[in-house]
Amino acid sequence: MSARALAAALAAIGLLAAGGARAEERIRVRLEGSRSIEDLRLEDYVAGVVAGEMPPSFPVEALKAQAVAARSYALTRKLEAQRTGKPWDISAGVLTQVYQGRHSPAARAAAEATLGEVLVLGMEPVEAYFHSVCCGQTESGLAALGRDLPYLTPVDCGDCDDVPGARWRREFPAAELGRVAGLGGAAEAVRVTSRTQTGRAERLEIARGGRTVALSAADLRQRLGFSRLPSLAFDVAPSARGFAFEGSGLGHGAGMSQHGAASLARAGKTYREILAHYYPGTEVVKMY
Repeated sequence: MSARALAAALAAIGLLAAGGARAEERIRVRLEGSRSIEDLRLEDYVAGVVAGEMPPSFPVEALKAQAVAARSYALTRKLEAQRTGKPWDISAGVLTQVYQGRHSPAARAAAEATLGEVLVLGMEPVEAYFHSVCCGQTESGLAALGRDLPYLTPVDCGDCDDVPGARWRREFPAAELGRVAGLGGAAEAVRVTSRTQTGRAERLEIARGGRTVALSAADLRQRLGFSRLPSLAFDVAPSARGFAFEGSGLGHGAGMSQHGAASLARAGKTYREILAHYYPGTEVVKMY
């Protein structure tokens, strides 16, 4: 697909200026934990996401890959908002993209170096999800996010075993696990009953007495807190405090691993090669 074809498709719904010369300069961002909506230049937003999502010390090619991913995902949300009439385009936070108002020279340079570049499949920008660390293999979009998208398929990741916190152990009191499962008392047993094709927990059972509650691992992670249960790549066993979860990776696991991207960049891969690796079948086009 050509950049001209993409520009024509987006111009039809008002994303591009007349003739497809440049992108609409504004994006409406709802700030995390607030009802405030900021009206920002798109490229200022992209630089702010790079600053919020990656350390400035990361390799330049990884920062550029993050800029293209952030811009592409933001455009999918902008298109959706225009279709539905939502008063903002995207929220700022860990459930979408972390936006930082003040950004480093490295973040600004990554946005400027990839100005107007969008990751696409067919006639559409892609939902370029990303996460911190996968430790081995990324997860499918369906398993991680309920998004069955052809470019969110498991791929081998870069070397990120030495990332601080990538291997972790968390203990949760039996009373807390029983409470989040709605058992009315302390959990007596917790076990993983099914796993995804990459080995991550898919479903669990939490039991007390003669009652057992089944729930998805993703639901349990949300109830406990995303930072408290860092990923779904875990095993669980009884412990002195209740139950211990031992695992690896940080984040949902779908799309680009940010530390994996840094590893690939250090190995000499360009940002386009990094994006092609993590989002198979997509291409980068210069939209404006």
